[in-house]
Amino acid sequence: MQILLDIPNESDLDALLPLLKRLRISVSTLDEGEKAKFEVEAALKIVRAGCDMKSFGDALTWQKEVRKDRELPFRD
Repeated sequence: MQILLDIPNESDLDALLPLLKRLRISVSTLDEGEKAKFEVEAALKIVRAGCDMKSFGDALTWQKEVRKDRELPFRD
């Protein structure tokens, strides 16, 4: 399992590293290019997984209800 942590404070990282070492958890860092690549891959994974469209109901019924005739401002 992999977890990506974004730790903005250097002192927090210094406090975390000894615990990770004691637990024998390997640590690696990403440069900005690798970080961007990781973020794009994560976003693509979400897009590829898609979503269950059944929860959205019937699009045609929704569209007909939303587009019912109604009075428009500044029209006779």
